Amino acid sequence: LPGYPRLRVLDLSAGRGEIAAALAREGCTVRGTHFRADDYKLTAQSGPLQTDAVAIDPDIDLMRPLPYPDAAFDLVVLCEVAEHLPTAIPVVAEIGRILAPGGHLVLSTPNIARLHSRWHFFFTGTHKLIRRRAGWDLAPEDLYAYHINPIDFPLLHTLLRQAGLEVERLDFTLFKWKHAWLLLFYPFAWISTRIETRRHRGNQVHAGGEEDLFRWMMRPAMLASEQLLLTARKGAG
Repeated sequence: LPGYPRLRVLDLSAGRGEIAAALAREGCTVRGTHFRADDYKLTAQSGPLQTDAVAIDPDIDLMRPLPYPDAAFDLVVLCEVAEHLPTAIPVVAEIGRILAPGGHLVLSTPNIARLHSRWHFFFTGTHKLIRRRAGWDLAPEDLYAYHINPIDFPLLHTLLRQAGLEVERLDFTLFKWKHAWLLLFYPFAWISTRIETRRHRGNQVHAGGEEDLFRWMMRPAMLASEQLLLTARKGAG
């Protein structure tokens, strides 16, 4: 990223702080946030917290306006968080506000657009989730600990654009070779997605968005990766 490693970074819902601490060690100025003190990630017995060298702002609800000024950060990290929110709409809009022009968002989330998940949904009507579905045994205040909102990429693509960001790259994450046979369906996915995105073109502005959506939906990283790892850039104007 431009300016690395002297970036102003915000790690939203930083968990145990592994990413924030690594960026701080590389020379970035890093802040993190936590949702609440009894967050299951903070209380888990999985090694010490790694946030000693990072400023952590507590009680930051990502469904509300973030307590940071406009254009305050060069990089915002939203790693394995969006799927835990009732909706990603408020936080994506706020990320667009607090990012400086030319700044970047790095987002990761379980990839329900991968071919394995599409195949699973076709036969079961349920997305292929990495964690189990939220059960009836959960109290409402504990729902956030589960994947209550699998991220729909076409909607995310629109939200990013509305916030002044454009997808810049998708990276491969985990690929399970036992699912490689599903790549045989790539031609059918290409044709179906092309028909779908052309069907919704509408006016010229909308046509450009649909063409961009088609381009990202057909990336091998989208079709094969277990996790969606996306980098989006805020426009300069």
